[in-house]
Amino acid sequence: MGRKQKFQAVVLSIRIPDDKDRNYPVLLKKIYDLKKSVQVYPGTGMALTSFNEKTRQGTISKFSIIDLDGDWFDESGFGPASEEALKKISIPGNLKPNLISKSIYLDEKDHLIAVMTYSVGKSISPTQVEKFFQTVVSLPEVMDEFGAVQVDLFKDSDEIEALLKIKTLKEVRIVVSRPNHIMAGVAKELEDALKAENADELTRTIKSKDNDYLEPGPHTQALGLLAAENGSVSVKYVDDGASASSNSESKTLIKTIISDDPEATESGIFKKLKDFLFGAVQDNREKAQQVIEE
Repeated sequence: MGRKQKFQAVVLSIRIPDDKDRNYPVLLKKIYDLKKSVQVYPGTGMALTSFNEKTRQGTISKFSIIDLDGDWFDESGFGPASEEALKKISIPGNLKPNLISKSIYLDEKDHLIAVMTYSVGKSISPTQVEKFFQTVVSLPEVMDEFGAVQVDLFKDSDEIEALLKIKTLKEVRIVVSRPNHIMAGVAKELEDALKAENADELTRTIKSKDNDYLEPGPHTQALGLLAAENGSVSVKYVDDGASASSNSESKTLIKTIISDDPEATESGIFKKLKDFLFGAVQDNREKAQQVIEE
């Protein structure tokens, strides 16, 4: 029996505006061909370092951005580095340390991107993944061709349903951005309604009065499920007599596989992860429609 290894992945919904060519492989190839990295957080950069239009497979990479002009610490002297010591530093500006690369896969039909976030003891956090794609699609070269592309991490719809089932709800706020246009039913109706009013986002807030508690109905529940893919849900409720709150932002859907199979490959594990995640998105879309129909 081999040593147990952990693998994790997440999935993102990506949406090109309907007045542009909704060709997702071309979009990712465009990003790759730019050969540009972006800073996702101070000291951390990321880039799409490979993408194949035919296989729809690629790689994103994370690395450290070092401020060579900043202050340096000298461990031997246990204090600020001297000017003489700083003169010995010679790091070419094009080299970035602490490289971590992970696989991605584009589902062209459903406009989803699966990303391996943890394997072989190294990770890229889901928030870094989301920040990278949101930042890179906002580059002028990308926007000129594809418009304002939207990207969101898929949230755990079971967690959202749990939020809406809290018995002591006082307020529910749901924000839903323009849905993935291939979706039918309630999602298509929402996209058409937003388009008719030249809007990209709907916010629905319901509140209770005095000592009453909310009982979210089918429409609110369906919007909450849509928000798992491209939006957010936040609630306020009473917990042991005190006001409390929670939201979906910290409830990313993360699929984990722990394997001790010595024959298991990272690519094979990633396929299992992405298949689960794509299936979860499909189940959520169907559930949102069923809630309305029931």
